[in-house]
Amino acid sequence: METLISHMFVEHDIVPVLIECAPLVFAKVSYRSKKLVDAGKELTPADVRDEPKVEWCADPIIYYTLVMIDPDSPSRTEPLNREFAHWLVGNIPGKHVEQGEVLFEYLPAFPRAGTGFHRYIFLLYQQHCHNDYSEAPRASRKNRTPRLRFSTRDFARRYSLGQPIAGNFFVAQFDDYVPVILAQFPPSNEY
Repeated sequence: METLISHMFVEHDIVPVLIECAPLVFAKVSYRSKKLVDAGKELTPADVRDEPKVEWCADPIIYYTLVMIDPDSPSRTEPLNREFAHWLVGNIPGKHVEQGEVLFEYLPAFPRAGTGFHRYIFLLYQQHCHNDYSEAPRASRKNRTPRLRFSTRDFARRYSLGQPIAGNFFVAQFDDYVPVILAQFPPSNEY
């Protein structure tokens, strides 16, 4: 029997396009704006401007990796930058994302005008041990280059992460807050 999460991840072309199989459960992703990520429902860039709280059934003695991607950059019809990594945190002890090793600092959603809806996908992986991420790229909020053409599938393979154990996603489109986000970046034509 197909679960709701499997159905949603297939219906929104996440499985098998981006990952092999859907996570087992939905992660709870909540923003300071009091908005919850809810299986493909729309949120605005203003709603998701701050780093969210991500919760799942975590074992306190296990390490986890959290990935947030936009596979629709610059647009869903022409995803030339597939995938754009918005957030990447490894070696999360139990449920404590804030204590994990931040590889890519959180960037909010900023779909360009006229590009329609973008999917923003959160995936959690259970690590087998504390991973050595010293060779992994790093990206601050102002650095976009390592985020372009990121491959969740390749990253998971390289670090033996297996399949995601929890996940969730929302969709967003351009709004008046996007220029505020883009003004924080150095000039670029990468998207």
